[in-house]
Amino acid sequence: MDIHLLNALGITNCALFKFNSETDIACLTPEIPWLADVVSLDDNNKLHKKHISSIYLYDFFTDADEVWKGNTSFTLSSGFWTEQSEHQVLRLEALAINSGSGSRYLVLKNVEEQFDEKRQTLQAARELLLNHHEIVGQHEYIRHKLNNVLRKNTRLQKLVPPIQQAIHNLETGVVILDNEGALILDNKASHRLLLCNSTTPSSLRISELIKDIDAPSTFLPALVQRKAPWQGEIYWQPVDDYKVWLQVTIHPVLQGGELTHWVYLFTDITHIHSKEQNVLTASGMDSLTKVANRNSFTSTIRRLIQEETPFKLFIIDICDFKKINEALSYQSGDEILKSFALRLQTFVGNSGFIARIGSNEFALVKRIDTFKEVSTAEYVKQLLTKLTQTYTVLNGNETNLGVNIGEASFPQDCCSSETLLQCSDIALQAAKYQGRNVVLAYSEELQRQHHDIHELETELRNAIKNSELKLFLQPIVDLSSGKVVKCEALARWITPENKFISPEIFIPLAEKSELIFPFGEWLINEACNAIEALKAANLNIRLAINISGRQVSDLTLLNQIKNALDDHQLQGSNLSIELTESVFVDSLNTVSVLLNELRAMGITVSIDDFGTGFSSLVYLKKLPIDELKIDRSFVSELEKNTDDQAIVQAILGLASNLNIKIIAEGIETPQQQQFLKNHQCAYGQGYLYQQPVAIDEFISQAHKLT
Repeated sequence: MDIHLLNALGITNCALFKFNSETDIACLTPEIPWLADVVSLDDNNKLHKKHISSIYLYDFFTDADEVWKGNTSFTLSSGFWTEQSEHQVLRLEALAINSGSGSRYLVLKNVEEQFDEKRQTLQAARELLLNHHEIVGQHEYIRHKLNNVLRKNTRLQKLVPPIQQAIHNLETGVVILDNEGALILDNKASHRLLLCNSTTPSSLRISELIKDIDAPSTFLPALVQRKAPWQGEIYWQPVDDYKVWLQVTIHPVLQGGELTHWVYLFTDITHIHSKEQNVLTASGMDSLTKVANRNSFTSTIRRLIQEETPFKLFIIDICDFKKINEALSYQSGDEILKSFALRLQTFVGNSGFIARIGSNEFALVKRIDTFKEVSTAEYVKQLLTKLTQTYTVLNGNETNLGVNIGEASFPQDCCSSETLLQCSDIALQAAKYQGRNVVLAYSEELQRQHHDIHELETELRNAIKNSELKLFLQPIVDLSSGKVVKCEALARWITPENKFISPEIFIPLAEKSELIFPFGEWLINEACNAIEALKAANLNIRLAINISGRQVSDLTLLNQIKNALDDHQLQGSNLSIELTESVFVDSLNTVSVLLNELRAMGITVSIDDFGTGFSSLVYLKKLPIDELKIDRSFVSELEKNTDDQAIVQAILGLASNLNIKIIAEGIETPQQQQFLKNHQCAYGQGYLYQQPVAIDEFISQAHKLT
């Protein structure tokens, strides 16, 4: 290590010493101009402890000696201190470095610039704290005064004009309501902060505020029951061009145990929040969760790598967080992120470093020597249990999070911060591909899989763009007559090199990437082309397409279907949509809106693979569903498996009572067909009738069955 290396690492304006023994500490940078004000060197540029004039540095040597004695890679900092000499005031920091490979160093850093930045940051934080305490103190003073006045004057009849005038001129917004919520008194500040006018009084604005923050119906009664006020900070945006952070006090006034008034106090603290965000950023903190931010995280792992300290990096991703924001509100999403960070910090304690590095991504850095008696696998298992427990937000809603974790190790997997992040991200993406609550550690095999998936994604993107995918059709027949009444459209991918890529490979690949959206749009348009071809061949049958759960969560799907039908001048009655059961679990509200819109267009709706997922009578009863498709797994052994027979009969009976038609998938034998006919199954689909074939061949075969 030399001064040039230190400069390259960002450690500038410093003096460097090599520790050979307690009596041999050699200065490698004796030309540093300010060094003579801190230590004295002999003729050989050696430092002797007895010649250290700085009491701070002398004291630091006690701990530094322990660092240099060991064989573990470690860096110890003295923290900042001020050194006063005859010539100048120095701001210094000392570092004792043990490389772990036999080399020991002492670094004296001149940190004038960092010291000023830190002092400014601390001063700003101190000022923010004082300002906030002052506002809270004002609220407390006003609250106590008004409490006394209101307990003596329940309707303010005797409230003398000077007191009214004082309330009116307060910079703090004041609103007083009676026990029924009717307005008794407010002031100018409350009008300004709550955007009140002749048609929107402060009492109405308060009702809107309570509603906007999703407070549960038990919130205000609970304050009365506890006989206690509530204080807190609220972010509020009643209209598009007005956003404000408010310090709010809500105080129930009680007389003899009975509620007589509500006192609301408001102060604008937007300026404090703006400054707080700047302070937190300067100090390396995330403004929402109050844990370290990405810059601080990057600095930490770079330092550990420079010190050659073995550690593990875990990147933690919260699954489908966008859906949580949409379902519960963005404010509730922020609450969950703060609770998530707190749980993570509580679990890790002082044995690791955590940071928020993305909107819904967190990083955990843990040194190898801190695992002690617990294995990595057991540690991560405990972490998953902690992070996925139920979260409750202000409005009373509860949610369970799914997380995925990608793990990488230094120096086992890579030797730089950039490659370490790449390795952990590869592991994370592979974990996402496998589902929820999956943890994967980086390996060369994962790297190869990641490369193969990336290449296949590129090929699929080009296949969609260049119309290399083809639509095949499979008939659905009326079991009582044997006639084709419907068909299912199935995508097939045959590359220009005549290589067949199974839909079991490319459909999940599209699902896991953003390709599902262009693929879905291609499928809808190709389906309309197929319907036109069927009509031209005098085949008046519906065509069914499968819709992904990710498409359902994006209501642009509805516009795509409408536009495609309009462009081809087709009626909705020509089309049928098939959804899997998992869609109803993940996006029930969104699906409900979508299905009602589709039904209004004349499109029929089927549930695919019924019985294999989360079968529920709730959505069968409440949602507009026309058909259920019994999964092929219940049909394949129908001749001999009595359990499958019982399940199929139960589904048929249920569907009959709900007036829902049944399509049995995977029929391959006459015996399976006969069993289904005997139990009044309406329709069948499978190789017994025809495999999926190109449209021209389907039309030719369908004429024989109609």
